[in-house]
Amino acid sequence: MEIPLDPAGGLVLVPVLPGDHTELLALMDPIYRDAYRFAWKDQGDWYVSLIYSPETLQKELNRARSHYFFVALAGKKIGILKYDYPFSPREIEIPNSMKLHRLYLHRDVHGKGIAKTLVAHCENEATKNGLESLWLEVMSCQPQAKRFYEKMGFGPFFNYQLDFEMLLPAYRGIEIWKKSLG
Repeated sequence: MEIPLDPAGGLVLVPVLPGDHTELLALMDPIYRDAYRFAWKDQGDWYVSLIYSPETLQKELNRARSHYFFVALAGKKIGILKYDYPFSPREIEIPNSMKLHRLYLHRDVHGKGIAKTLVAHCENEATKNGLESLWLEVMSCQPQAKRFYEKMGFGPFFNYQLDFEMLLPAYRGIEIWKKSLG
């Protein structure tokens, strides 16, 4: 069932289903590479193939805590939103929280307030479900993403390094950012 976020503007969330693998990959391959190609030895081939594989999609959709959507604007899919709850990072305990797992939008719609609307949706869902905080992971090498999340009330909470062999060493820094609710 679609979730209307801005009915007047045509912004809706459309659940990602198991049969949507091909469409998801076709949407996310250019969106992901546009933002992160520079960080990978193979321009992101390994990561895109892993994260958007049919097996990974099925595994994620089978988890009751996962909520995975296409973001559509005026009937056109322009990105994805995925959040998981209750969910705490492995690296540090954040109890009773929601992970804002994936928020990717096509660059043509950046700066239009869509990401802000999507974060507000996550906050509403978390509050409605009695959660105390939201958290996310952001690459240290993405200052524009960090500025956006800071404006949305998130702050740095914990840092670690990814050990993905295909990720260039200079770009392995990951920051967990957190926002308390209520």
